[in-house]
Amino acid sequence: MPNNFKMRFFKDDIGNHFAKYKEMLLSSVFQPIFDQHNNIIGVEALIRIKDQNGNRVCPGFYFSDQNPVNIDKMAIDLISRILHVNNFANSQYQDLQLFLNLLPNSAQKINSQCQQEVRFINQLKQLNVSSSQIVLELLEMRCDDVRELRASVKKINEHGFHVAIDDYGQEYSNQDRVNLISPHIVKIDRGLLTEFMQGSKEKLLDALKVAHNCGAKTVIEGIECQEQLDSMRSLNIDMYQGYFLAMPEPMIPVAA
Repeated sequence: MPNNFKMRFFKDDIGNHFAKYKEMLLSSVFQPIFDQHNNIIGVEALIRIKDQNGNRVCPGFYFSDQNPVNIDKMAIDLISRILHVNNFANSQYQDLQLFLNLLPNSAQKINSQCQQEVRFINQLKQLNVSSSQIVLELLEMRCDDVRELRASVKKINEHGFHVAIDDYGQEYSNQDRVNLISPHIVKIDRGLLTEFMQGSKEKLLDALKVAHNCGAKTVIEGIECQEQLDSMRSLNIDMYQGYFLAMPEPMIPVAA
């Protein structure tokens, strides 16, 4: 990825940060993540994108393997992290954990001399956000070099970041990737929750075993009703996330 791709950051009158990349406007929303006692332990940052006409653009395409424009994929991945950290650092959740999505191929640049990735690390220092607060969620996308990914995750851990496997049970988020990088957290995809509630329990229970065997904590994604929440709590899952518990919303900056 070139070091000079164009991005611009700015904020509105109340202090929310935004970014521009090409003709796209990027903004942050955050979804709380809860522990077993219904306490908020952190938030996952999610990107929202609008085109030049103000129409919403699906972020999933830009991060997916179906997007052939690698420069856009890597650029938006990085810009999102910088943007989210700025919004998080001035929010009511600033002392909690921040979960940030990360492309597997981008993980290999966190410790490189890539000017833009160095900017991300420096941004944390300037905002007094500890690396130990950051959970980097490796997305379920393919990785060009799994050996390099493993080495990069080791370096990321040395920096103090935590690493999670996102959407376990989908695409490349599987037991092989867990065994490869030994994450701190395994986030279980909502699809396994749906199957469990319909009576097909094996995949979700296997996911919990995989996480347990590598010493990782677990998050269940996609909680949409009390019945699902009660069922997942009965399995002693560590953390819970979903629309039933809290919707993704923009941060409200705290008073200076």
